[in-house]
Amino acid sequence: MKVTAFLTDGFETVEALAVIDICRRAGIDTDTVSITGDKNVISAQNIPVKADYFFDEVNLEESDLLFLPGGPGHKSYMENEKLLNALKEHDKKGKRIAAICAAPSILGRIGLLKGKKATCFPGFEKYLDGAQVLLAPVRVVTDGNITTSRGMGTSVDLGLEIVKLLISEEKAKELVSLMYAMTEAELEKVRVPDLSNPSTRKHKALIVAALTVDKAIMAFIATFEL
Repeated sequence: MKVTAFLTDGFETVEALAVIDICRRAGIDTDTVSITGDKNVISAQNIPVKADYFFDEVNLEESDLLFLPGGPGHKSYMENEKLLNALKEHDKKGKRIAAICAAPSILGRIGLLKGKKATCFPGFEKYLDGAQVLLAPVRVVTDGNITTSRGMGTSVDLGLEIVKLLISEEKAKELVSLMYAMTEAELEKVRVPDLSNPSTRKHKALIVAALTVDKAIMAFIATFEL
């Protein structure tokens, strides 16, 4: 399995690196590709990251999933015709694409979300052309070959979803166990409130305030068939 992650100046650090980290931990061959004229790409938080390759150095035919991080730099995706054509070609072949935060808006603007469920960072919904937009508490959505996620706080969810899609649920659960130092018995006991349930929705503000980052991630685990 192979993932190609595109980096541009102004990318959101956690959204990119958390997903890349999780994919590599799972044993997925994951390349970082600069779409700028420099392999040294600067994140939105002024953190320099050296990409593995320039765009023209990679064969995207070999990639099983193309990944777009979000951040203010996402605007440059629309200015890169080669990248947009690659996304369209990948989609035409039914191969997987993932985007997070503001980046799903790029998929919407080039017509890849029509008739699909999708999510994004609040405020970018209007760019998800033709999509059925899902709002909070949804954290990550896969519809067909397209996977979208909301933002920095759902980066781990997205990484685990990619592992689940490209390898297996079992591998994703194995990673969770390692990341959170949890035994199988502890994993089976994990339960969090279902915020989509009307009976708990009215208490959503209190529940969200009470959830730690760990428990938020456990909401993703609860989607597995344990």
